[in-house]
Amino acid sequence: MPLRRQVRRTNGSGELQLLGLLASICGLAIAAGITVPILTGARTSPAAIALGDVSEAHIVEIRNQNGEAVVTGEFRSSVDPLGNSEKDAALIDRRGRSVIGEVELEVPARNRPDRRVELEVDIMGLPPRETFAVVIDDRTVGTFTTDDRGSIDMELQEGEAPPSPPTTAGI
Repeated sequence: MPLRRQVRRTNGSGELQLLGLLASICGLAIAAGITVPILTGARTSPAAIALGDVSEAHIVEIRNQNGEAVVTGEFRSSVDPLGNSEKDAALIDRRGRSVIGEVELEVPARNRPDRRVELEVDIMGLPPRETFAVVIDDRTVGTFTTDDRGSIDMELQEGEAPPSPPTTAGI
């Protein structure tokens, strides 16, 4: 019988060692899952847009991650028969790059509290897969990431988050 007891202790000890090894591997995998995206610069989802009161907006800029204005535009305003305001700005690049785009704001009439302000951004020709900020009258209202072709086409209401950019891989 003493031989059987020794065998059982050895098997129990091996199980504990295996359990410890598995726990270590899982711990490393979890740590890698947290740190690898940070180290590789993987992007997180952009925050929801916060337009606030843009009823008197004049200037829009699209700024890169360094805070430099890449394209700019000046809003033109119109009011529909219901009292809703639409502001649109054609974007230009003063550096001579071929960028085409516009930013639109739709501001509901004050007597329509059930409606939210809407932001539309449609730009082609920016650097691909980069994050940019939409800045209205020197106040950042949201961010977006361009797709593989350097384009963005989004339409969001106050409080919505921009979608992740689609990729053209495999097309």
